[in-house]
Amino acid sequence: MTAFESVEYVEPETVSEAVERLADADEARVIAGGYSLVPLLKDGIETPDRLIDVSGLNELRGITERGDGVAIGALVTHDEIATDATVAERARALADATDSVGDFQARNRGTIAGNLVFADPKYDAPAAFLALGGRVVTLGPAGRRAIAADDWFRGPGTTALDGNELVTRVEVPSVERSGYVRTSEYSGYAVVGVAAAFETDDGVVRSARVAVNGAKPYPVRLPNVERALVDEAVGRVVDGDGATEAATAALDDVETASLLANDAATEEYRRQLVRTYCRQAIEQAASEP
Repeated sequence: MTAFESVEYVEPETVSEAVERLADADEARVIAGGYSLVPLLKDGIETPDRLIDVSGLNELRGITERGDGVAIGALVTHDEIATDATVAERARALADATDSVGDFQARNRGTIAGNLVFADPKYDAPAAFLALGGRVVTLGPAGRRAIAADDWFRGPGTTALDGNELVTRVEVPSVERSGYVRTSEYSGYAVVGVAAAFETDDGVVRSARVAVNGAKPYPVRLPNVERALVDEAVGRVVDGDGATEAATAALDDVETASLLANDAATEEYRRQLVRTYCRQAIEQAASEP
C-alpha cells in the first residue's frame, strides 16, 4: 500500500464543510493546486490521514477591489494575480513577484494561499506580501481571523496558520510605490527576492517596508534599510544615490552566519545579492508614479 492509498480524499462542497472536515480529522491537509504539497506527499515528508481538496470551491476565487486595497481569493493563481490590472495599480510588488514565477505549472496551478502557507525560501510572493503589509484571512472552528503579515511567518516552514484553519483570502493594502526584483537559479526559482514599498508626501519618503525572501529560511523585513529610506527625498532615491545608501544598510540586517547556503549561492554571495537586489527593488518602487 502506498502513502496515497492510505489517505482519505475529500471534496467538500462549501467552505464551511471544508473547515468541518479539517476539524474532525487527526491529521488533515488542504490541497488545491498541489504544487507545494504533492512533492512532500510523494517523498513521505507529509503523511496526513485526510486530504481535503478545495479546488472546486468558487468561494475561494476572485480578485476584488476594496476601498483600502485588494482582496485575493485563496485559490487565485500566480498568473491571475500577475495579469490583474487592479493588483498592478494598487500593489505593484505583488504583481511583479507573481509575474516572476517562471515555471509554467507553478504559474498556472500554484495559488497565493499555498505560496504563503508553505513559504518556501525560493518562492516570490512571500517577500512582496510582507513588504506590502498584507494580511491572511482564515476560517476555523473558532471563527474568522485576520493575521497581519508581520505575524504570519513564524520561522522555517512555520506560519501562524492553525492546523484546523483554512485560508480564505489574502488582503493587501493600496501602496503608493512598490516593486519586487529577484535573481534566479537554473531551475527558475528565486535565489534571493526583495520587495520594497513606501509612501511619500511632498517629495519625501514618509514610511517604508522592505522584505527579503531566500536569504534566510523564511521571509524577513530589513529594518535598517527601512530606517535609511524614511525622510529621504524621492528624487535622490530615483537617481540612485539614496537607494544605494539604503541598500548598503541591508548588510547590517543580514549577518552571514544566519543566511542560507546551497549549490545556488554561498552565505556571503547571498548576502551581497541581498544588497544588490535591495537597491534595485527600491529604485523600482521609487520610479512608480
